[in-house]
Amino acid sequence: MTKQHRRRPRPGRVRASGIDHAFDALVPADVRHLSQAHWTPIGVAIRAVSLLAPTRSTRVLDVGAGVGKFCAVGAMSSLGLWCGVEQHEDLVRAARRLARWLGVADRAEYLHGDALAIDWAEFDAVYLYNPFEVPLVPDALTTQERAVAFEVQVARVKERLASLRGGTRVLTFNGFGGAMPASYELVYHERSPLAGLDLALWTQRSRRQRGRDPS
Repeated sequence: MTKQHRRRPRPGRVRASGIDHAFDALVPADVRHLSQAHWTPIGVAIRAVSLLAPTRSTRVLDVGAGVGKFCAVGAMSSLGLWCGVEQHEDLVRAARRLARWLGVADRAEYLHGDALAIDWAEFDAVYLYNPFEVPLVPDALTTQERAVAFEVQVARVKERLASLRGGTRVLTFNGFGGAMPASYELVYHERSPLAGLDLALWTQRSRRQRGRDPS
């Protein structure tokens, strides 16, 4: 039976290292306060890269890329191709500047817009770090409206994940708010000592494998 993480993830501040603080110094001062609640710690990112991008041709999609930290680390520490999608335009601009400054703009690209408006089937792997739980900027939604919007986003992501081809890798850090589709197999899990959050690698089973599954 496929293990499922059903508990809704809770956002929180992760423990930042010296190298994380050094990274924060490279991004605009007005967004640095987002670091500990929204950006993957570099130690976790390096571990995640080793799980997501086993070959130089692996294409990885980071959903909710923020200022581009995860993709930048991926491009610097692997030979894969990294694409981050982010709905906040100022963060996308900062991410593109960062990639150019670090010399990885040829393998780390950033798109501005809704992650579900692009074709995930173009990618071999997907990274999800609890992308919908907390708005980056205040909004006019009530608590109930925000909860409904969250559940709608989670359902859309789950549907998109279920549609991906066999062999697609999905790495979740603190989950994405819902259970993975039943067609995925949990192949690796650890509790990150750096953040105290779950890092889980899933792979989409082929249609043939799904057909043999008695569940």
